Amino acid sequence: MNLLAVTGKPVLHSKSPLMFNALFKQKGEENSTIYTRIAAADAKEAIALFKELHLKGMNVTAPFKSDIMQYLDAVDEAASQIGGVNTVVDENGKLVGYNTDYIGVTRSLTPGSLDLKGRPCIVLGVGGAGRAAIFSLLHQQAQITVVNRTYEKARETAKHFGCSPAKIEDLQSLLSHSQILISTLPPHVDIIPAHWLRKELVVFDANYKTSPLGEKARQTGCRIIKGEEWLLRQAVPAYRHFFGSSLSENDIETMRTALVTPPLPKPRNISLIGFMGTGKTEIGRILASRLKMDFIDIDEKIEQFEKRTIPGIFSTYGEAYFRAVEKRLLKQELENNQNRLFACGGGIVLDKENRDLLKNASLVIWLYASIETVLKRIPTGTRPLLSGNNPAQKAHELLDSRIPVYAAAADIVVGSERNQEETAERIHEEISKTFNH
Repeated sequence: MNLLAVTGKPVLHSKSPLMFNALFKQKGEENSTIYTRIAAADAKEAIALFKELHLKGMNVTAPFKSDIMQYLDAVDEAASQIGGVNTVVDENGKLVGYNTDYIGVTRSLTPGSLDLKGRPCIVLGVGGAGRAAIFSLLHQQAQITVVNRTYEKARETAKHFGCSPAKIEDLQSLLSHSQILISTLPPHVDIIPAHWLRKELVVFDANYKTSPLGEKARQTGCRIIKGEEWLLRQAVPAYRHFFGSSLSENDIETMRTALVTPPLPKPRNISLIGFMGTGKTEIGRILASRLKMDFIDIDEKIEQFEKRTIPGIFSTYGEAYFRAVEKRLLKQELENNQNRLFACGGGIVLDKENRDLLKNASLVIWLYASIETVLKRIPTGTRPLLSGNNPAQKAHELLDSRIPVYAAAADIVVGSERNQEETAERIHEEISKTFNH
């Protein structure tokens, strides 16, 4: 199994899985290669999850692009100059960071052989995306002015790259004679009135959510380059780093088509999956309370239905019987209900029909914790699958065998090493920022 992911904070909104998984399906590789999302508290945890899950590669988005560099074994020259990494690859046990964002800028701006040499360009914002845009324009010998809401940051960035800074108060004047505006500001930041724009201006909006700037540019008649195009064009060289091969034009069109797919719909239900001891029940109760959803623990439902404990069911009837009951109750609970948050048993995803049902009827969140953490949380003798000698080895083998099926079912992975309240809050923030709860 080749497992890849994108990480950031937030990351549930990311369209990268739509794009890459559509490509893998078109190539007939959907059963051997999966791309998911990783919600990490910080860059350090993102790298820890990269290693724990044995990822082949990972894309990195805000706000981790700079911080993640300290945890890598090497970075390429572009990433070093830009000061940020957006692609991490495991190369023979070494984690190597690359920046393909700047390639995405160039290829988004110049598909029709647009010559950028000497053209006056504004880069608005000096975060990771802004710095990549500046680096790209420098290679095209454009005339660059860097603008930021904090002028000191604009000045420092301009000095680093050898271009000109300007204050936000000068933006209207700059727009009157510039030919290209690249905005890397968040979608909710609205600082450019419509009358500052001219139809001759090329507006490159890094956001792929609807933004005030994009709408004003459309109404003005500007040529608009959307954030999806940047996302696509940086993904092409990222794929080459991941797999060592190039994409065809047909492959690129498959990915582009996937990007116009609507984002994740507001979920009817939420399901927590993951290995035993990852905190599904405890975190689920907290999260359900915050989201005002009904909480259902599938294992508790099974025990109520069978009138005996899970270990008792295993010892009396065996695992096959338990899985049949589990499947029947999952279908009963999920198919015709909504506004429910489910904590699912660790092995529920072993059945493909269960995985399909979970994905179709709920947002699926994979809680992950290391085996060391899991074993500390699980009372001895309470888990039939870990009974006997060397439970740690059994746990490692069991988890390794299940990682591919957890990945196949999940919309997002969330590390649950930290306390339950913190983990629940992180999930709540992801859901709130993505679906506007």
